[in-house]
Amino acid sequence: MIVNRDIIIVGLQPWDIEIGSNCKNIALEFSKHNRVLYVNPPLDRLTSFKKSNNPKVLKRKKIIKGNEPELIKIKDNLWNLYPKTIIESISQLNVNFLFDILNKENNRRFAKEIKKAINQLNFKNYILFNDNDIFRSFYLKELLQASIYVYYIRDNLTAVDYWKKQGVRIEAKHISKADVVVANSHFLTNYAYKYNTHSYFVGQGCNVSAFNAEIKHKVPHDIRKIKHPVIGYIGALKSLRLDIETIQYIAKKKSDYSIVLIGPEDETFKKSNLHSMENVYFLGNKKENELPAYLSTFDIAINPQSLNTVTIGNYPRKIDEYLAMGKAVVATKTDEMNFFSDYVYLAENKEDYINLIDKAFAENSEQKQKERIAFAKKHTWENNVKEIYKRIEEIEKKNDRNQPLKKSRLKEKLITYPKLKKLILYLLSPKNQARPRLWVKLFLNPFKHHIGKGAHICRRTRIDVMPFNNFYVGNDTTIEDFTTINNGVGDVIIGDRSRIGIGNTLIGPVKIGNDVRLAQNVVLSGLNHNYENVKKPIHIQGVSTKPIVVKNEAWIGANAVILPGVTIGKHSIVAAGSVVTKNVPAYSVVAGNPAKKIKQYYPKSGKWMSTNSLKIKNTARMIQISKKNAV
Repeated sequence: MIVNRDIIIVGLQPWDIEIGSNCKNIALEFSKHNRVLYVNPPLDRLTSFKKSNNPKVLKRKKIIKGNEPELIKIKDNLWNLYPKTIIESISQLNVNFLFDILNKENNRRFAKEIKKAINQLNFKNYILFNDNDIFRSFYLKELLQASIYVYYIRDNLTAVDYWKKQGVRIEAKHISKADVVVANSHFLTNYAYKYNTHSYFVGQGCNVSAFNAEIKHKVPHDIRKIKHPVIGYIGALKSLRLDIETIQYIAKKKSDYSIVLIGPEDETFKKSNLHSMENVYFLGNKKENELPAYLSTFDIAINPQSLNTVTIGNYPRKIDEYLAMGKAVVATKTDEMNFFSDYVYLAENKEDYINLIDKAFAENSEQKQKERIAFAKKHTWENNVKEIYKRIEEIEKKNDRNQPLKKSRLKEKLITYPKLKKLILYLLSPKNQARPRLWVKLFLNPFKHHIGKGAHICRRTRIDVMPFNNFYVGNDTTIEDFTTINNGVGDVIIGDRSRIGIGNTLIGPVKIGNDVRLAQNVVLSGLNHNYENVKKPIHIQGVSTKPIVVKNEAWIGANAVILPGVTIGKHSIVAAGSVVTKNVPAYSVVAGNPAKKIKQYYPKSGKWMSTNSLKIKNTARMIQISKKNAV
């Protein structure tokens, strides 16, 4: 079981969706023992125009304008983020390279908003859980640098027109690069396994505490006058997923039965002949907490699923909800529905539905109801999430074991095959130059390195950063012209609201805190050249490194040099022209070559005192003590 972790969830369904959502239920279960950030899909440009008067679109536009908060606390350990951005509508583009360019830009906009929330909530070492979002989240693994990336597949979306053009190509790559893939059906597990061997069936959850047959519900007013027996369906009424012809056939053949359909309709359902049939009742969409009351009134529950490439691997969560309330269920037979064959009547055609409805009525008993309920209770969200945790933990353990092995193997290969090392370096940077090639700057560094919100790197800087070490610039930080930064032998990390002055040189490993000021021509180098072997030129003896740390609020004067291994304490000052060879205590001033402490702040007196005056006072005090002892 995973506890005390930070988990980020992205996916297809926003928190304010009107129908039941696997992802929301999983998020609630995650949040019992972990901190969870649930990220709504960003608003796309086409939707913002087409549905400009939709209340949900209007809400998102207000958030983008800053009129409403984007980060909302749902409950303890659970936050919901409305991304404060608009992305481009690109799903129907046919040209692959153009789609990839625009999709990468969409992902960057999306990731930028998620990073703001990550910083605000101080999420660390987080798990990224993607609920089947093929396009918008394709690059998030690289952009957010999550410790584990989980791709959750619960629908064969590549068969849907919206995703079909680019989805087949993109989802295969998406599955391939995930650390672990979890699926709610065996069909989808087998599909994912073709691209990633770390693909696992984790089953489906059901809110059995809400769909509880023992709870006596008040009969909703709009179903109260509908005569029994009632054959009912609850869920989205979409022609892509439901067979309208089968429902019409049932209504016609069972004219003495009431057919009750609950859920939002698509245009095809709205225009169907079902609306003209006297024994068919459309009750509209209902809130999730109202559904058990409606389901309690059904005599028979049905799932007349269409058979197509979209639904073939679908695990219908409504079946567990029906069974949890002990209802007799008749459903269309699929490979996945065979899982329910001992508890559900499976129809192969519309004629079967009529016979099986009669059979379900005839065989219904208290014992059968108990068996259905017991079966459904095994499919809780708690058990579902336990399976997800199990697969994540397996991958994390494997990664922990393999990480040092991978690094040592890579190091061994580079030592054993110097030509390989030369080739890699040649691909990353030009010969005899400590700067990256243009393709590294354009296509690798943006995914590896972080530039914070409001940060500004002036145009005439030399940012020689490589993808194999970190380069991080915090929010509202400025790097002035003619500064050189190199992370070739160690990370360069710069905190929030710091300023790197004109003509500075930063060679990693260097870590600079928040609110730090570096004046002009300051040098911080965590690198030293080895020189001990007098028979070899120094430049071929390699280098050694010791990290430099500059803590919050420090101020380093012009032309100062900070040598490897030095830590500059909080709120300390290094005078102009100083060469710092040793650690500088917090709240002190150092100057000279080598730098020595000349002032220190004393909290008791609330004053900065020079070290010379302190020496005089200490000497006078010692003389007084000596005189007293002599007397």
